Amino acid sequence: MKEPVLILSDLHLGHAGSVIRDVAELVPLLQDARTLILNGDTWQELALDFQAEGRVMWQEWQNICRDRGIELVVLPGNHDPGQGSQDYAELADGRILVMHGDAVFPEVAPWSRTAMRKEAELREVIQAHPQETVRDRFAMAKKISRILIPRYHPRSKNIFARIWDAIHPPGRAWRMLISWATMVEETRKFSLRYFPQAEVVICGHFHRCGIWEEKTPLVINSGSFMPPGAAYWCEYQNGMLRVGTMKLSPQGWQRDEVLGVWKNFEC
Repeated sequence: MKEPVLILSDLHLGHAGSVIRDVAELVPLLQDARTLILNGDTWQELALDFQAEGRVMWQEWQNICRDRGIELVVLPGNHDPGQGSQDYAELADGRILVMHGDAVFPEVAPWSRTAMRKEAELREVIQAHPQETVRDRFAMAKKISRILIPRYHPRSKNIFARIWDAIHPPGRAWRMLISWATMVEETRKFSLRYFPQAEVVICGHFHRCGIWEEKTPLVINSGSFMPPGAAYWCEYQNGMLRVGTMKLSPQGWQRDEVLGVWKNFEC
């Protein structure tokens, strides 16, 4: 891949709840990037309510990147499992792993309403599906993602409406909290099983941005563009990984505070 490599996740283009209303808002984030890794849930491929608008925005975003000569590496997520020709990306000879994160939990999104409603069906799929190789695990995640298409989608970006949606039906909020509490450790277990050489794992999916470096591998979650969460940008160049916050200005989304810098990832 050409460097600098920029990594963004969970744009959710087309979703009524996404803070991105025009893909041109994202252009300032590109800066000097020569490769852009879109780390899953780029657009609403499976959501019939948002599919048409999402497809248009996704095409516009591809055109913008290609007009600027930026190489696109598109990874699938649970909302767009049909995207991309690869399930994950590796930088620095595999020392940095980039994946969406939906394969971490066998149920993909155990907090979803559909997962609660179809619990028995998901259990059958998991028990019947091989998980010996990483290809098996990603294939299972895609299969389950297509089972988890919800009956309806929340449309409000209001933080209180989003919180109200998150705690219904009863039990969903508890599942969400459990998933958030265990996602880092489960991500590490997944990485150690399938990618033992990885020293850093960059993922999205959980809509909980953060950096956890108390153990190996270092886990970075880049969050999402869906409120009430926030999103991080990640950049790799010359053996150095940087991660930072974003802010919305009149010119669009801008890179803001740098939260961490890690060096010595030369190939």
